[in-house]
Amino acid sequence: MARPIALRAVFAALIVALALPGATLAAKPIAAFHDHFTDSFPSDICGIPVQVDLVVTDNFFEYADGSFKDAASNMSTFTNPDNGKSVVVSSAGTVTGTAIIDEQANTITFVTTFKGLPEKIQTARGRILTRDAGIITFRDTFDLTTGDFLGTSFTVNGPHPEADADFALFCDAVTGALDGTAARSGQHGRAAFRDREGAAARLARNPSPRRAPAGLHAA
Repeated sequence: MARPIALRAVFAALIVALALPGATLAAKPIAAFHDHFTDSFPSDICGIPVQVDLVVTDNFFEYADGSFKDAASNMSTFTNPDNGKSVVVSSAGTVTGTAIIDEQANTITFVTTFKGLPEKIQTARGRILTRDAGIITFRDTFDLTTGDFLGTSFTVNGPHPEADADFALFCDAVTGALDGTAARSGQHGRAAFRDREGAAARLARNPSPRRAPAGLHAA
């Protein structure tokens, strides 16, 4: 399964800091951010031009050893301007992350756990199209020296139909809701997931003045 590219990039950037000697598990966060914001902008999803309306609440905690905890909720409404049809993608829960260094193998593995509701896709009228819930843990491994991505694995507890389908259900659900046609091939799912992660990364690089300093955030 492909992991979100934006998170992988952030994790790779942390390799040097996390590899420093003396890193220990911190009992208290060294930084804490709280934010609630809304945003609206044009974009496209699964090849369909849309208007995006976001509502985000985020509580982010960073620890001295480089680990983090992020309790957040996110609701994104995608509206097709051509026909007024909308689809709502939401998530709520807690994301925690830490790193495991294997000096003998010269690798660092980032363990990221999502608890709660990683993703729910529904129509504007509330009909649920697909829903992932429970716990899912990703393990992304990088070369400790070069930062090169080496591989990933994941475990799940609870129903995660989209994760099980390698994120292939997203475009199937979204396109049917936005244009009323039969669901398209699931091969577009990973590209759509990358599109969403790319949008999150752009927001992190160019935060609104209302937002707290950008931290690790899984959308």
